[in-house]
Amino acid sequence: MRQPFEIIPAKRDIPLFIFGDHASRHIPPGYNNLGLSGEDLTRHIAWDIGTEVIIRRLCANFGCAGQLAGVSRLVIDLNREADHAGLIPETSDGTIITANQNMSAAERRARTDKYYTPYHDALAAQLEVMDAPFVLSVHSFTPKPVTGAARETEIGLLVRHDVPSAESFAGQLASHERGFMAGMNKPYSAYDLNHTVDIHLAPRGLRHLAIEIRQDLVETDAKAQAMADILAECLTPLL
Repeated sequence: MRQPFEIIPAKRDIPLFIFGDHASRHIPPGYNNLGLSGEDLTRHIAWDIGTEVIIRRLCANFGCAGQLAGVSRLVIDLNREADHAGLIPETSDGTIITANQNMSAAERRARTDKYYTPYHDALAAQLEVMDAPFVLSVHSFTPKPVTGAARETEIGLLVRHDVPSAESFAGQLASHERGFMAGMNKPYSAYDLNHTVDIHLAPRGLRHLAIEIRQDLVETDAKAQAMADILAECLTPLL
């Protein structure tokens, strides 16, 4: 049985940890694809495209530990508060998630106990055994939501608790030969969608970055690996 998360073991002693709340599009067989079919199972509503490849590549490059979500955010969104209305989404970017409609409190609790709690417990345990690691949270976003406007930002930084690290990293992105169009709290704000950082990193006072990458830049494995290498270049001075 697939686990609700995957730990990437460290290969050397380095104070760096990388995780992805939305790295998986896996929907366990018992949920019958949540009533979905076709591209709804692979497009951005199901996962953050490219992030698993990026995280694995970065962990391999640095030799650091990491953690990947094991289930799709359509099963349960690991980056939401446990009582958030969107924890188990009934709709996502115009798509109705049939199996998530009118769920009972018992059904919600069962998913929380099976996936959400183990993921966050594991993340907390990883951070507790490390000595003041720098932490990287990796997400990606669609260039054009079905229900929203097109987005020009290429790399967004969700900034609330660690402004200096975000400003330093933004400077590295701007000076890189590729010249990325970066944005602070774009296309999302850390004041709205920042749950995992808020409960695990901020209370521990850990330096961190919460990165959002536009998916047309990472939609293939080759693109995602190339992006990971660029991120590693820009991240190294902060370490």
